[in-house]
Amino acid sequence: MRNLLLWSTALTLMSCRTAEVPVLVGEDLRIAEGDADREVVFPVHLDAPAPRAASIKVELVGQTSTSGEDFVPMSSTLSWSKGEQDAEVRFTVKGDTDYEDDETLWVAFSQPSEVLLPNPFYTVTLENDDPYSGNDSGYVTPTSYPGYALVWNEEFDGTSLNSAHWNYETGGHGWGNNELQKYRNDPSNIRVENGRMIITARKEQFGGSEYTSARLTTQGKKEFQFGRIDILAKLPKGQGIWPALWMLGSNISTVGWPACGETDIMELIGHEPHKVHGTTHWGPQGSSTSTYRTGTYTLQQGDFSDAYHVFSIIWVQDNIKFYVDDQLYHTVSVSHVSPATYRHNAPFFFIANVAVGGNWPGSPDATTVFPQSMYVDYIRVFQ
Repeated sequence: MRNLLLWSTALTLMSCRTAEVPVLVGEDLRIAEGDADREVVFPVHLDAPAPRAASIKVELVGQTSTSGEDFVPMSSTLSWSKGEQDAEVRFTVKGDTDYEDDETLWVAFSQPSEVLLPNPFYTVTLENDDPYSGNDSGYVTPTSYPGYALVWNEEFDGTSLNSAHWNYETGGHGWGNNELQKYRNDPSNIRVENGRMIITARKEQFGGSEYTSARLTTQGKKEFQFGRIDILAKLPKGQGIWPALWMLGSNISTVGWPACGETDIMELIGHEPHKVHGTTHWGPQGSSTSTYRTGTYTLQQGDFSDAYHVFSIIWVQDNIKFYVDDQLYHTVSVSHVSPATYRHNAPFFFIANVAVGGNWPGSPDATTVFPQSMYVDYIRVFQ
């Protein structure tokens, strides 16, 4: 009994001691990047006056931003004397006049002394405030071809998607590939800006998932059978990132997949950012797996996140040809599918999405930088 009383007294003293230790509190911060270097003040405070001298280490950690390029490296120690409560972290952001995505860094805390640290990281977002220059425009294709008429084009003018053309598909459940993201209709994941549709995958908790992204379709609104299709896009990269520009047969709601057919105009697996894949899938009604034929295009220099490229198909009866920047790299015809039923002589609709994880790319790892965005400049259909 005496030992139990001593142990109980010790626990009570430890509990009181812990209760006296204040908690470090801060908030995520969003600021305009600016055109010139400037000092940023990041305020923090203890949730109660320090009962004794306290300290904690603080440093900056680049996420999508780069130390030395977007901010000046900093490592320091914050200290509180007894009775003090407020403190400031001061650091320098390096401004520029280049258009770029919003970038993030962490104000990271460690080695607390007489301070409790429930959240060791706070995010500072450097918001782009520079106009789009078009310097990454890359390859482009014409708005007309001999023998073809332009029957539909989505140039992403304005500030939002055209609801007469596009549907938002939302939710999780792996999407048949054990993907990790939750798709949602949120401006942080899908927006229209500077004449481009931007789909962004983010690492953030939402609906039981660690990642969010967006998936758009034209199902029931814009569906096509045959023609030349050009899509100008700049792609994301990184382990576990899986952007796709593709099509499904319009009869999917009645025959299911893979009997509806699938045409992947472009897929990229993020750990191979210099390669894209063009694929067709087919199979019998009621099957849970498909037969497919795929081709791969490899850039000789750089990767598909550096600049815009045009991903095209020329789709005629019994044949589909796949192109990158007008370079033919893959063909699928009815002879490749025989004796199975060829599923691609029927109307199809468009899908654009950025998946995270899944059977093909695998999961993100410590090398994966978030957020990652796919930029779609135009989609044009000629017949």
